[in-house]
Amino acid sequence: MEETLFVLLNRLGENMYAAIFAAMLLTGIGVPFPGELTLGFSGYLLFIGRIELIPTVAATALGDLVGALLGFGVGFFSRSAIVTRYLGFLMPSAAKLATVNTWLKKYGALAVVVGRLLPVIRGAIPVPAGFFHMNSKKYIISTILSSVIWCSALIYAGFSLGYNWQGITELGSQLGLAAGGVVVAVLAAYLIYKYANKLREK
Repeated sequence: MEETLFVLLNRLGENMYAAIFAAMLLTGIGVPFPGELTLGFSGYLLFIGRIELIPTVAATALGDLVGALLGFGVGFFSRSAIVTRYLGFLMPSAAKLATVNTWLKKYGALAVVVGRLLPVIRGAIPVPAGFFHMNSKKYIISTILSSVIWCSALIYAGFSLGYNWQGITELGSQLGLAAGGVVVAVLAAYLIYKYANKLREK
């Protein structure tokens, strides 16, 4: 699958951004697809001057976002006959649904942001979030945040690695954990700040 993806992207020329968008859409919706490699390869193409920075980040983040929103919709309307018949393969097992539901109940939007910054786990978030009818506004905001961070980080990694861009698979987990840690730290600092202000008011 990886070799086919790279050959296709290399031959698309002016339609490169559309192909990158489509590849990330599949990843975002939860289809098993080499999303990390797509981003790493995009960074490599940026490195050799085949594509431009802003359109690349926009195409990847938007594709990932649209895919995640479609995945949310699949979960939300999972009981309809059409979704069950044609998109039922996207539904995770009952055990995975229960696990994600526990995360969502306990951490809310934070579970979406951090979960979607981790390889493998990120693809398991959208459908359950829709299935359990998570607040759509919170889901969209947290998904936009995670998509921009994830795509930008891996594109930068691919660009930095240059001709060794395929090493992105080893860096993906580390980058995800680092980004997730930063998000948690910032949110924790914000909550502490709010709590301290409440104590002062009393």
